[in-house]
This record gives sequence, C-alpha cells and structure tokens, in this order.
Amino acid sequence: MNIGLLLDPYGEKSPGGLGRAIFEMARALQAADSKNTYIVYTKKTMGVTSLFLQGARKMDRNLDLYIFFNPIVPLFLFPKRAIMVVHDFAYLELPGRSLLQKINRAALYCAHALSLRKATKIIAVSHTAKESTIRHFGTNPDKINVVYNGFISLDGAPEPMPAPDNFFLFAGVLKERKNVAGIIRAFALFAKTNSSHELLIVGKQGGVYADSLATLARELGVESRIRFLGYVSDGQLAYLYNKAQALVFVSFIEGFGMPVLEAMHAGLPVITSNSGALAEVAGDAALLADPAVPQTIASAMSRIASDASLCAALKEKGLRRAKQFSWDENARQFIEVMSAL
Repeated sequence: MNIGLLLDPYGEKSPGGLGRAIFEMARALQAADSKNTYIVYTKKTMGVTSLFLQGARKMDRNLDLYIFFNPIVPLFLFPKRAIMVVHDFAYLELPGRSLLQKINRAALYCAHALSLRKATKIIAVSHTAKESTIRHFGTNPDKINVVYNGFISLDGAPEPMPAPDNFFLFAGVLKERKNVAGIIRAFALFAKTNSSHELLIVGKQGGVYADSLATLARELGVESRIRFLGYVSDGQLAYLYNKAQALVFVSFIEGFGMPVLEAMHAGLPVITSNSGALAEVAGDAALLADPAVPQTIASAMSRIASDASLCAALKEKGLRRAKQFSWDENARQFIEVMSAL
C-alpha cells in the first residue's frame, strides 16, 4: 500500500512532547514495515500554515491509506481509508477564559468531530483517551483501538548543569492543565517542615500562566527555593533525572504522560496523578496524589524525602514498568490495525 503520514503538529524546530511522540511513532512504524510505502507530510514540507485549511491541495488524493497523527483531516480531503491517532481533548476539559478562546475551541471541536466521522479506524494512545473520545464525540467504541505509546529514552551522555543536592523536579510545558501552580502550592506546604529541598521546574517559559508561577512562588514565600530553568537539552534533562529525588508530574489532564515513563526508565521515583491516563500509565510504580488537593502532593513529597526504602522500591517498580512500553510494540500493534482494514 501507499500510505500517507501526516505528522502535524510535529515540527523540525525543537518539537514539544507531543511532536516528539508523533515523530517516534512514525519512525518506528516505517522501520517495522517493509511491505508498504510511506509518504511523509509536515506543514514545512508542504509549505502550509494550516493542514486543515490548505493540506488537501498539497497532498496526493489517491493514496491507499492516510494516517493522521493529530485527528484532523484536511478540509475537502475525502480519504478512502484513514486512521486517526487520538492523544487527548484537553481543550474540552478546561473552560475557555475569553470569547476568542471559546470561539477557537468551538471551531476545533467541529474540525475534530468531522474528522473522526471520516476515520475508518481510530487509535487512542490510552484507555483514558478512548473514553474521552467516546464521551465528547459519541464515537462507536468498536471503532477505537488502544495502542500505548512508547517513550523517549534519554540514553545519551548526561550533560552536567548546576543543581542543588536535594530537589524535586517538574518537566513539561508550563500550561494550566499541567498543574504547575498546584505543584508550587504543594511544595510550599512541604517546605514548612523541610528546609533541605528545592523545586526545579523545567519547561518553556513565557505566557500569562507561566509568568504567574513566579508570582505565586513569591506570594507563598518559597521563591528562593524554586528554580525556573526554562528549556533544557535532552542531556541536561537526563542529568536532572539522575540527580533528582523524584519527578512530580500531577497534571489535571493527560492523554498519556510520557515524562512519567522517561523518569521511571532513568530510575527516578515518580509522584503523579491518581486518575486518568497518568494513573493508567504509572500503574503501581508511582506514588499517586489528587492533583486538585496540594496537601496530597505535599504528603507524597514528604514520604519520598524521608523514606529511602520507599524510594528504592519505586525505582525498582518503575524500571519494570517502563520496560512494558516501547515504540517497537507500538508499531507492531499499529500494523495489526492497518492489516485488518
């Protein structure tokens, strides 16, 4: 078959977590499948700013199958067969704060609804993502297969960087749904009875929410113990994973939660959310906390800071858990879905 791969929103310039996951998924699929021919499309290679509005006129309309790694089919493209990959629909879980935001979200919902109806098959990266698709769009459950992501292994040489002796780590995009403010509030509670730890926050800075985090740290009196590191390289992140006491990743909403597995693979204990995809991916290999209740996150921090045997057990469980997820297995299951069409 001739198969088109649409890698939106993967971009060549420092892609974020979702973009990198999409790239790894497409790379593994092509490496595992020698029977089919793949044609890769990105916004850059097509010279477009919007795949939805402009993609149809730039694509071969006669391919046997299209795989959309973001579930939006270009307008006026009517594929004979199409697979949509669903990650999450976070914008439907969080309220819009402005009229423009609400209009944009309504337009995105319409694009997703139309695209999902065109799909021959839908691949969800977790059972949480599958349930979200059914709940928001009324999709037939039989149309959706769950195929877990792998994770991006940071196996290169760690790049040393300044870091304190004892610290908790957050790594991810500084957005409201990542609950970074909740982590800061939890750390402030933890810091009342612990003076030896700091909190390092890794993630691209800028934007109203990101800017508000430093203000929150000042208001809570912990600004001297929280470091906003901004973007770091993979080597630097690997170094921080090796040095940290635990990763704290307690998002309100995730479709998968790759940092959890990255940290586990590095032997780092994890504190994560007690519901949704994060709890699904972590299994019994992490401490779980309620993302809406900072005290539960603070309690988990205290347990990590005071119990070396717990940390050792979490490290062992995490290493085993991470081995259950791989891009090779993702590709194998993906090919099974394609072969059954």
